[in-house]
Amino acid sequence: MAPRTRFGTTWWGRAWVEALEQSAALDPGRLSRGRTYARGGKVGSIDLHPGYASARVRGRQGRIYRTDVAVRSLGPAEWDQVAEAIASKSAHAAALFDGELSPAVVEDAAAVDVRLLPGAGDLRPDCSCPDWAEPCKHAAALCYLIATELDRDPFVLFLLRGMARDDLLQLVRARRGGPSQHQDPTESLGIDAKAAWEAKPFGGPLAPLPPQVASALANLPPRAVHPPSWDVQIPSGTSLTRAGIDALASDAAERAHSALADGTSLGLAAGIAGDLARRASSLDRHQLSELSIRLGMRPTQMAAHVEAWHLGGDAGVAMVADLDLWSTDQTALSAGREALVELGYSRRSVSLNYDSLRMRGSVWLAIGPDRRWYKFRERGQRRELHLADAPSHDICDLVDPPPASPTR
Repeated sequence: MAPRTRFGTTWWGRAWVEALEQSAALDPGRLSRGRTYARGGKVGSIDLHPGYASARVRGRQGRIYRTDVAVRSLGPAEWDQVAEAIASKSAHAAALFDGELSPAVVEDAAAVDVRLLPGAGDLRPDCSCPDWAEPCKHAAALCYLIATELDRDPFVLFLLRGMARDDLLQLVRARRGGPSQHQDPTESLGIDAKAAWEAKPFGGPLAPLPPQVASALANLPPRAVHPPSWDVQIPSGTSLTRAGIDALASDAAERAHSALADGTSLGLAAGIAGDLARRASSLDRHQLSELSIRLGMRPTQMAAHVEAWHLGGDAGVAMVADLDLWSTDQTALSAGREALVELGYSRRSVSLNYDSLRMRGSVWLAIGPDRRWYKFRERGQRRELHLADAPSHDICDLVDPPPASPTR
């Protein structure tokens, strides 16, 4: 039996579902049918706007309905109270400017009589279906899937209450003595990236860092600050998703932070296969299998690329993915064979092929474009090649000495 879909995997998503089921005063029976629709994949992509969410929902007979869920917008006085509550606590304000939202903000707002999560009368569903109930099962399904949007970006809650994230930041800045409302909020953060790189060759020297950037670099936070969620409308019919784009942006932020903090290479010169293997290395077995299917690869093939990335980085993945990279230099291959003979192997146990050496135990030894030796083993019924060890300039590093012959 397939596992049941869980709505709300973060604090914000769970809080929304709890409010939906306990505080919003909606019909439990309709909510139950809505959960079934949401789990059945009936809801299309969700569009988020100030004060409401909309989606197209497929009905039982296959008909598509236009569904909206309006959320009561907070008034100017209420927003002033929310901004004041956030600005009064440095930790909450700092997290907000870093693109994060502390769950304690809900309690801070409640302390000044402002309710952020939906309560009775806050949700107004509307649907083009003939069911006049509020909510109908289509609108109830949309209500549940809003929790998924909150998992992705908790600032969605503020948007649904009528205020975009940047506008809230401006309110909080004004109460903390930050840039005025007439000042560009990005002005004090650094310089425009396009201006910094314009007319400069890739990898070439940049101008000295501006004081704001140099100061930030000297006080680098202990972990990367993930960028805010991407809120651009994605054209229908594409394979792109907001969650996927957000994941790429977060990955870029993590790599940039590592490069600044530890001097780690950004890996910009990595090939497509190597960068994919690096990203895939953080996935669990189920996610890895799904990714393989989407890319038209066998799961074992993808697993081989991940193993190669762990052992040999981008070069290791390239050697697994493209056997044409294996050197055909017979002089170098013969020299490697002679080194193994000196180690104690007989010439008969080391076969010299066109582009590799072959040994017992389904072991292959090949030379890469970097002139290092790579050790592979065949696995499975398809006899797929898996990198078996970290590459080395010395072939003898990759094999154990042969067992000594028994003495008489």
